[in-house]
Amino acid sequence: MKTHLSSRISAGSLALLAACAPATDEPSGPSPSVAVVGDTAFLELPMGRSADNGEISVTFDAVTEDSRCPSDVQCVWAGNGGVRLTLAGGEETDVVIVNSTVSPREISFRGYSIGYRELAPYPTSTERPDPAAYVVRIAVVDTR
Repeated sequence: MKTHLSSRISAGSLALLAACAPATDEPSGPSPSVAVVGDTAFLELPMGRSADNGEISVTFDAVTEDSRCPSDVQCVWAGNGGVRLTLAGGEETDVVIVNSTVSPREISFRGYSIGYRELAPYPTSTERPDPAAYVVRIAVVDTR
């Protein structure tokens, strides 16, 4: 039976997930944020930041590929945005890459489905995003 993530994660856990205090080695800048829609928690993680719900933590480590078609150009292929995430829970840690258009777009970890949704900012033909400005939006669903 599928359980709604919003019922699995208490308000206190959501606050922890969205506003985990940065450790001294985490970058300054925007904090992670979370929005819950139905059974899905949407995380927005700035580069180098983490979010934690008490069972798993997700860290946005790097952009592994940004070949997305610039927003002001017509392309034959949309390109791909790939991000490296570190997932940790219990004694387990896994480093994964999820993508916008190629596999894998979604992975499973300790009873959660974690999927790529968006990478911002979007490139233009005259300007590539500053690597420090990247924010990834991922969806986390409790599938236990």
